[in-house]
Amino acid sequence: MAKRTCMETALSKLNYRMRSKAELTKALAELDYDSDEISETIEELETFGYIDDRRFSEEFIRSSARKNWSSSRILRALREKGITKDMAEEAMDLHLDEEESGTDPGSFDRERALNTGFKMADEQLAKGKEIDDKFLSKVGRRLMSLGYNSGVCYYVIGRIREDKKNTERWEEDL
Repeated sequence: MAKRTCMETALSKLNYRMRSKAELTKALAELDYDSDEISETIEELETFGYIDDRRFSEEFIRSSARKNWSSSRILRALREKGITKDMAEEAMDLHLDEEESGTDPGSFDRERALNTGFKMADEQLAKGKEIDDKFLSKVGRRLMSLGYNSGVCYYVIGRIREDKKNTERWEEDL
């Protein structure tokens, strides 16, 4: 069986998922394609719009935001995928404008983290379990795994505790 051309391999990889220019270049180089052939292939794919780092960044941010990743984790991941800092920040600003959460990544993070924490608390209560320190530690660990900083984690835990106290007072009044 004949070895696939660089273009065939590149298209196959792009068919699987969208990739940045740097990711695709690295993947092709690891498969021992000639650097000139890789450059020609990448240039042709860019010309036809199959590779577009700006569009890749925007889609990556949307996808990562659906997973409730923090803005810092999203930006770090984009940098690891070969996206320039400026392009990553521009794409993040565009996403924040679309989300109508302003241009402050901090409020974006607090809002997403709070939604995640309250969702976890609702699930905990639905199971008939208590919101205790052990559960709050679990919330903190989950948020940290999503890339939120400790300040955001403490904010969410504090809000869950506050909400729990208000709920307990409301239940006592009944």
